[in-house]
Amino acid sequence: MRRSVVVMMTGNRIKILSLLLLSMLAGGCVKKTEQSTGAGAKPETVVRFATNAGNLPINFGISKGYFAKEGIDLQVVTITGGVEAVTAAAAGEADLGGMGSPILVGAVAGVPITIIGSPPASGQHFVLVSKPQYKSFAELKGKPVSPGSPGQGTIQAFNVIAKAKGFKPSDFQYVNAGTSGNALAALQTGKVEAVITSEIVGVKAELEGFGKVLESAADYFGHYQHSFIFATKSFINEKPETVRGFLAAYRKTVDYLKAHPDEAIEFAVKELHQDAIPYTKVYAKEIPAWDTSGRIDFAGTEHALTILKDLGDIDPKSQVTAHQIVDEQFLPK
Repeated sequence: MRRSVVVMMTGNRIKILSLLLLSMLAGGCVKKTEQSTGAGAKPETVVRFATNAGNLPINFGISKGYFAKEGIDLQVVTITGGVEAVTAAAAGEADLGGMGSPILVGAVAGVPITIIGSPPASGQHFVLVSKPQYKSFAELKGKPVSPGSPGQGTIQAFNVIAKAKGFKPSDFQYVNAGTSGNALAALQTGKVEAVITSEIVGVKAELEGFGKVLESAADYFGHYQHSFIFATKSFINEKPETVRGFLAAYRKTVDYLKAHPDEAIEFAVKELHQDAIPYTKVYAKEIPAWDTSGRIDFAGTEHALTILKDLGDIDPKSQVTAHQIVDEQFLPK
């Protein structure tokens, strides 16, 4: 049963405070997660990984046995965004996870997580998709738009674009349509005039004629790292070699996928039920350009912290640096 987590709003700043943080810090909450796989077999350690259902490296690595070879029974804790990933970690429901900028917000706010690596495409990938008749961002002023839930990377992307264009959040009618799928439905049915969503959805909207990509968030963020892999501090303390094994298996997975992009796309379409044409159009270009090292872009992360302070998601007075919330020691050499 999910234990309660308090999400407090202070201006635009979201602070994720868990009622169980004190008990986590005092006594830890890592469960006994070793299980036997049969007589004489090496015990597997259950690792609960918070991510979205379509995470290609995680699902492919599980399917092909990369994590099992490291003695890890990797179990996906399905969430819809970074705020939920941080909340799951704070509540003791996830040991590791991978999502976007809310991970930075949570780590700086004191949620006991540490960034341990980067996914292979860690930049800013959100796009603003409007109805086809719009020719400029300015035309959306006063219109209903769906930038996503408070604290999520989507709403941060919309606000950065708006500020660059000389607008503020109050210039728009914010409609929280929920997940990307729900936001897409809201655009199709006319509930909103624009949504912030993924590149794949942007391609789908243009192919099917119900929307157009009006803006790409990457054009406004500069040198910026958006996505990260984290582990809870209690799990790192209790099972450091499992963390190391996870990252070794993850590296092998992304190296394989990069070398076999056609197989990667086929897996995503067949097993993860991705739309073939939009997914192929995006990932046929992206996968060969992946950085599979897992290393953190510290300059890009520092810039992300600066942007999040400017948006108010992180306390502007915070002195926390990227090096204080990152630990790369577990990455494969």
